Amino acid sequence: MAWDEREAREHVARTEELLSALDGLADTAAREQALDALHALAGMYGECLARVMSHADTATRSALAADELVGHLLLVHDLHPEPVGQRVRRALEDVRGVTVLDADEAEVRVRIAPGGCGSPGAGELARQVREAVACAAPEVARVETEEAGPEPSLIPVDALFRGADAAPAGQR
Repeated sequence: MAWDEREAREHVARTEELLSALDGLADTAAREQALDALHALAGMYGECLARVMSHADTATRSALAADELVGHLLLVHDLHPEPVGQRVRRALEDVRGVTVLDADEAEVRVRIAPGGCGSPGAGELARQVREAVACAAPEVARVETEEAGPEPSLIPVDALFRGADAAPAGQR
């Protein structure tokens, strides 16, 4: 039985709740045993996934990485085939007013354009950038945002010709 995207997200949320609840177990030995079992299981599944990826061609690797659930699993096990910069740029391409200056595992640097009327402010854009980067490339250590200066004013074309008629005929 395959899950649709809604079911997958619900299952991920439920799994996160269950894992978080382990921290609240009063029995320390039981908690440690449960966590050890989870780490062993995740390690085994990670090794299986690595073997699957080693047999996949480039197109299959890309298709697997593009699937939201599988893509996140590949990230967890450090198996994602796309480089960090490519994932970051793809994640930010729909965020208006943001230009990626540099992106690698150590740092992502972006420039945020000044917002116009009805546009989100720089603080909101910076939050959107941090969330998008964390989702697409959780291994990134730091996200730096810088605000771009105001756009240079353009000189209207008609202003270039003002006074041309007033110039003496010999100087036109």
